[in-house]
Amino acid sequence: MATPGRDVEYTESAVIEVFKDRDDYAEPLTASEVADELGCSRRTALNKLHDLEDTTDVTSKKVGGRSRVWWIPVQVN
Repeated sequence: MATPGRDVEYTESAVIEVFKDRDDYAEPLTASEVADELGCSRRTALNKLHDLEDTTDVTSKKVGGRSRVWWIPVQVN
């Protein structure tokens, strides 16, 4: 019998690439937009984004009742 669930693992580096592969690097993204780019569920993307916020420069801001946007701050020299 096959094991239920997916064998695909979405790495934190894959999530970071979603931010880096955009035309406007400074534009914030929603978890749904990240999920669409990765081809995963919104919950999976949200979990990865929360992990990244704890360990990297990924930052978020609540913008509505339950809405949050995510971005990597642009370094200005």
